[in-house]
Amino acid sequence: MHWITYVLSLLAAGVVSGFASGLFGVGGGIVRIPLFLFLFPIFGVHASVVMHLAAGTSLTLAIPSSISASRAQYRAGNIDISFLKTWIPGLVLGVLLGLFIMRYVSSRFLVQVFAFIILAVSVQMFFTTKDFKLTSDVPGGIVRSIMAFIIGCSSTMVGLTGGSFTTPTLTAFGYSIHRSIAVATAGGLFISVIGTAGSVFNGIHVPGRPEFSLGYVDLTSVVVMAPAVLLAAPYGVRLANRMSQDRLRRVFAVFLFIVSLDMFYDLYF
Repeated sequence: MHWITYVLSLLAAGVVSGFASGLFGVGGGIVRIPLFLFLFPIFGVHASVVMHLAAGTSLTLAIPSSISASRAQYRAGNIDISFLKTWIPGLVLGVLLGLFIMRYVSSRFLVQVFAFIILAVSVQMFFTTKDFKLTSDVPGGIVRSIMAFIIGCSSTMVGLTGGSFTTPTLTAFGYSIHRSIAVATAGGLFISVIGTAGSVFNGIHVPGRPEFSLGYVDLTSVVVMAPAVLLAAPYGVRLANRMSQDRLRRVFAVFLFIVSLDMFYDLYF
């Protein structure tokens, strides 16, 4: 009965995260991580590894959708290869540093980082629109590499593929929305694949993980949730197409703000 309840809970989480990612146009990780942080402790995951496991599992679940989306963006001609050549090296270095840091920090610290990130994302989504601009051109050279490096590092540490950071960052610097999404999609593929491999390596032989896990990847969650995420996401997209995008952004921003406050309360009170 315990196992059945766990599987059904993961199935529901997959449907919710897939639908929400399609509805709000954000990476599913920003929805999956809070669900994992709620579910994993209930079903016996030790507090010392809960965020590490949530991040690794979330990145693994992102691989199929990242591959599919990247192929679609390439076929649509939205991927600027010359831009990616200046973006991906910094991003990959950031991912590697994020994985290295995760080996030596506590799960509580990673939860704190995630709470601060979603608080920042909620504020950004609530007070800006997709037309918000800081400049008319994305900085080049070392500045661009640093931007990619920070996104890669911070995303990996909390199990995100970077879409919530890359798209608003590039559009704010004048890059077109379609190409920004394409860069975020291609970058998300690198983050999810390298992040998954690193999570498996980091979690080998670490105690406190579920029975069916590979490093910091819960295989049960991957098997159960992956089909649910892929099936539910299109329904979220369909509903989103019938609603005001700015209103949706603000509703989701309020949701993230509430989640971040709840996490801060659990951390400090």
